[in-house]
Amino acid sequence: MKKITRNTLLILLFFLLTINFSIAAEPIKVYVNNSLIEMPVAPIIENGRTLVPVRAIFESMGATVDWDGETKTVTGKTEDKTIILVIGDKIALVNNEKIELDVPAKVVNGSTLVPARFIAESLGAKVDWDNNTRSVLINSNYPYGKYKVTKVVDGDTLVVDFNGKEERVRLIGIDTPESVHPDVSKNLPEGKLASQFTKDKLEGKEIALEFDVQERDHYGRLLAYVWINGEMFNKVLLREGYAKVATYPPNVKYVDEFTKIQEEARKNDKGFWNSDNFNEEIIPIRKTTGNYVGSIESDKYHYPTCRHAQNILEINKVWFDTIEEAQNLRYVPCGVCKPK
Repeated sequence: MKKITRNTLLILLFFLLTINFSIAAEPIKVYVNNSLIEMPVAPIIENGRTLVPVRAIFESMGATVDWDGETKTVTGKTEDKTIILVIGDKIALVNNEKIELDVPAKVVNGSTLVPARFIAESLGAKVDWDNNTRSVLINSNYPYGKYKVTKVVDGDTLVVDFNGKEERVRLIGIDTPESVHPDVSKNLPEGKLASQFTKDKLEGKEIALEFDVQERDHYGRLLAYVWINGEMFNKVLLREGYAKVATYPPNVKYVDEFTKIQEEARKNDKGFWNSDNFNEEIIPIRKTTGNYVGSIESDKYHYPTCRHAQNILEINKVWFDTIEEAQNLRYVPCGVCKPK
């Protein structure tokens, strides 16, 4: 057997320390009704189940909790539910009905931890797990992770704390008037109004980020649909007339819905439609034929006769009359049919 060198040991030690630091930097969080629950000790994961401090989970859901030290029994009560768990026992009682647990309650460093999903679901709550932010989501409308907005750059661009790193986020599918363009002649009063609207609504708040086909643009910005309080903010800007539709395939998941919202805002003279700032814009209509075809799920365009084009589902097809039209939307030519 070859001897392990000193340098190899140092590299392995550094790698292990890096892993431990990474794990420690991302503690498990628990949200109930969209509020972060304060925990006296950090939750843990055991056999795929999240265990949380007993009193924190019960009381956050409106239940009282009692502890019997002699029998090591936890009892949580609401008006219509009584849940009983015994430390180390995989059988729990819910209104005297026996339920087998995947992981029993246990004591860790003097604190009693119980399975979060079992408690929440027994009390009638909906439970999700967001692996991106290591969060248990109980009756919470954040399926895409929660991130704090540290700065609003302009109406459609934000800076967020993305797992400890500042990232710029560009809202997908919409465009607001310029307010911070390097060419100051392109900045408009309407841009400042849109920027202030976004700042009032989002700055300092926690938001959710939903991604589409492409996660980043060529500037390195995250591309996302922004959710706050269960509502998509991209739609809010369109509905209030502070933004217009600006779609760039393949990120067109909500293009039809966005177009309808824009049509309604335009009809009602909302926001900048009323001041004619947007009225020269043409609302996009998806073509049903053309000289070239692409897919909303890729960045290639093809001749319609190309074998790859034949595999594109009709609902996913994006048609172009010219190569310039395709390339302006950041599509690149297929390497097989090589459209010219």
